[in-house]
Amino acid sequence: MGESQAVAVNAYASDAEWRQWVRETRAPRPLPPAGSCDCQFHIYGDPAIYRPHPKALYQPIDASFSDSQRVHRALGFERGVIVHSVIYGTDHSLVLDTLEGLSPETRQNYRMTAIIDDTVSDCEIERLNRAGARAARLNIAKMFGTTPSKDVIKRVIDRIRELGWHIRLHVRGNDLLEYSDVLRAVRDTPMVIEHMGHVDFAAGLDQPVCRWILDRLQNEDWWMMVSNGNRDSKMEAGWDDAVPFGAAYVAAAPERTIWGTDWPHPTWRKRMMNDAEEVELLYRYVDNDAALLRKILVDNPARLYGFVD
Repeated sequence: MGESQAVAVNAYASDAEWRQWVRETRAPRPLPPAGSCDCQFHIYGDPAIYRPHPKALYQPIDASFSDSQRVHRALGFERGVIVHSVIYGTDHSLVLDTLEGLSPETRQNYRMTAIIDDTVSDCEIERLNRAGARAARLNIAKMFGTTPSKDVIKRVIDRIRELGWHIRLHVRGNDLLEYSDVLRAVRDTPMVIEHMGHVDFAAGLDQPVCRWILDRLQNEDWWMMVSNGNRDSKMEAGWDDAVPFGAAYVAAAPERTIWGTDWPHPTWRKRMMNDAEEVELLYRYVDNDAALLRKILVDNPARLYGFVD
């Protein structure tokens, strides 16, 4: 998510200065293929009911699950993966209540990503699994302020492996390299790098962290989510500097690439785009190749998250 820019609260502008998501979502041109999946979006609830963590890095956004459904309908997406927001810590009440309250027909189109640490009980993990959790998210970056130790990372991976979950790596550029040893040692667990690794586009594809990522993507257990190029771009629109990176990652692992909106774009500071613009940026990564788009938006998410037609 855009929580990649979160650190100490007083290091950033107030919540009032964050850009709010555009509610007049338009359809992308062209529409995505049927069965497309947004593999990363967040939801927020009434803070009187779903209280943020006392040290939350920002306050809940006015962006409910119902709002997300309207956005997805406008974009042409039928499936989605709710990524539990870091502002709630390991309290998954909002996402659990949301998923458990859906009809069976609707629920089959949604999955979730959880935040797991040593405080989360086995009973809670079992409930998350029943509700549709299929991944644990690890925040690996100094600026997040919540990076787990290497020992905790190993324990989390061991716990979720038995359930057939995968790991979502929320990383920030070169900080990823400091965890190279523990991550390279992981076996038999899919590892998904979020947001193209949040690398510095200005440093080019030959920078060490990009070489490391591209090397990992040669391994069948490693996946890439080519999202948030618009966030890491130096540009307000168009985001031309993101295109070579998205294209390179897709070319490295077309069968293991997914994508997500990161809606509603927490802690956004630049011009807030219409979410259709993000979809159209993805189209540029694959030069509008319909077969590749179907893999990234339909086939690959279905395989990773267990969606069935």
